[in-house]
Amino acid sequence: MNSVLLLGLLALVSGTTAEFTCTDDDGEFPKKLCYDEDCANKIVGHIEHEFHAAFKYLYMAAMFGQYNIARPGITKFLLESASVERSHAMQMLDYLDTRGISGNSSYRFLQTSVWTPTNGVDLVNGIETALEEAIKMEIGVTSLIKEVIGACSDDYHAADIFTNPILDEQHEGLRKLQGAIKTLKAMKANPINDEGRMVAEYFFDLKLQSGEIL
Repeated sequence: MNSVLLLGLLALVSGTTAEFTCTDDDGEFPKKLCYDEDCANKIVGHIEHEFHAAFKYLYMAAMFGQYNIARPGITKFLLESASVERSHAMQMLDYLDTRGISGNSSYRFLQTSVWTPTNGVDLVNGIETALEEAIKMEIGVTSLIKEVIGACSDDYHAADIFTNPILDEQHEGLRKLQGAIKTLKAMKANPINDEGRMVAEYFFDLKLQSGEIL
């Protein structure tokens, strides 16, 4: 009875274990270094989301950087955020290259991943709207990263790359964003009119620019 149960458990485990591709029969280079197909496909698909977030941050930064809006603090933050998202995408591309699983088919998403304003973000309400949009976007990206880690659970190297530093940076960034928007809401709570709230936002932007916040 115990042996039957053991065999059943082994069969269950073998059915859920990833199949690694380790080809060395055609003499071509680069070699594909023992990777999980599902994990690799998930990484390739996720890179597009990272570039999408980067372009969205760049768009919002350009909006706040206009002379008639002139919010250098939030502009600086959004440009830095775009750089972080882009660096994550590059880390993933480097990882694919390291494992020998890139190639032309993996880069097709670069032709269509550019985010455009038609995808929508209303910045009429200023910095608060931008921060709320950033939180929404980062939560979405973090959720997708966890899906990648799940798909790569049997490919320990890939799971480790996505867990540290990428997931750590996502959590830390979200913590700072939520703290920043809480501070902004508190600064805008006391003024009794729109002019007072605009002044509060101006001083908040100065804090962003000096690095006191975020």
